[in-house]
Amino acid sequence: MDQELDYLYNLQLFGVRLGLERMEQLLIVLGNPQHSFKTIQVAGTNGKGSTCSYLASILKAAGLSVGLYTSPHLIKFNERIKVDGLDITDGDLVQLIKKIRAAIEENSIETTFFEFTTALAFLYFAKKKVDVAVIEVGLGGRLDATNVLTPLVSVITNINFDHMDILGDTKEQIAKEKAAIIKRGIPLVTAEEDQTVFYLFKEECLKKKSPMHIIEAPQILSSTLGKQQFLFSGKKYLISMDGKHQVKNAALAAKAIAVSGLKIPEVSLEKGLREAFWPGRLEIVSRKPLIIVDGAHNVAGVETLAAFLQTIEKKDVLVLALAKDKEKEKIVQMLVPLFRDIIVTEGSHKPLPADILAEEVKKHTDKVLIIPDIKEAVEKGLEFQKDGLLLATGSLYMIGDALKFLKESLH
Repeated sequence: MDQELDYLYNLQLFGVRLGLERMEQLLIVLGNPQHSFKTIQVAGTNGKGSTCSYLASILKAAGLSVGLYTSPHLIKFNERIKVDGLDITDGDLVQLIKKIRAAIEENSIETTFFEFTTALAFLYFAKKKVDVAVIEVGLGGRLDATNVLTPLVSVITNINFDHMDILGDTKEQIAKEKAAIIKRGIPLVTAEEDQTVFYLFKEECLKKKSPMHIIEAPQILSSTLGKQQFLFSGKKYLISMDGKHQVKNAALAAKAIAVSGLKIPEVSLEKGLREAFWPGRLEIVSRKPLIIVDGAHNVAGVETLAAFLQTIEKKDVLVLALAKDKEKEKIVQMLVPLFRDIIVTEGSHKPLPADILAEEVKKHTDKVLIIPDIKEAVEKGLEFQKDGLLLATGSLYMIGDALKFLKESLH
């Protein structure tokens, strides 16, 4: 298993190389496994994973066999590829890595880590004979490896600033990249509110004769930690995920199901929304003391997180890590003043050095500690915590390690 995963991770040395030719070539030699199941494709800056989770949960509640492909993983690679809520097994993972590697070497195909992983997911879903697979776009849309699909419905959660070095530094440029997942005649569902982006999507849909659906704003009826009720399309729904943004993600999933052509009973929709869970997104690890882990890692995500934090009275400790390509000034300014103590640490992927992050934090408070090791940083955070919140956030790669340690130490 370790040998196969080492091979896979070494493909990351090729970096991000967007384009569909290699992916199409690879899928042809593998027998085009993506043609054996229906798909729903989800793109957007934030909320993709949560929306995918709602979709998969609804479809599973309706008795369908459901594949779910997302990235990155938090603790273990297997999390990226699920069928009916269960991670791909180590045995299947090893077998499929060997199969794809042999096909690549035999046909002299160059492939990136994400292309290989996407092909692996498609092969696994075909092997397990899933009815529908929910597929999260990796980066952008136009040249993403997942854009070889013709889904039942395309979903774009929202457009905001992230990966600007690759996707462009204006909302319009980023939106154009993501709008490219819209296929001829296939409906688009989006929660985007920006008028410029809205008209760009509308233009693309008109060009491709694709119906466009903008979700109406759901009305939140009640909201407590771990339970929210909202009104959407005249019906009441319950969800267990926290934050106003999750209500919008849930409504987006419900609308996507409604226009997908799949006949999903209302009772399955309600059950699926209620039972959906997505790890590392405002995840309550402990209630007493209150410990939350959240994957917010860009300005828009942190804005949403900061809005949620206003609902929590006492905020003791922030454990923060950022990737080096994120807007540290804005993120620090939004989060740091809310907490009594700050501990800066480092994630495992493209980390911003903790001492550089600490310098930014010191512009807002002198109560900052530098602990690059995540386990030690969280341990110290638990020591500092009194009767208020301990929050770990800023990097999906950091929170995976934080979650692993917290669950081991608390349970």
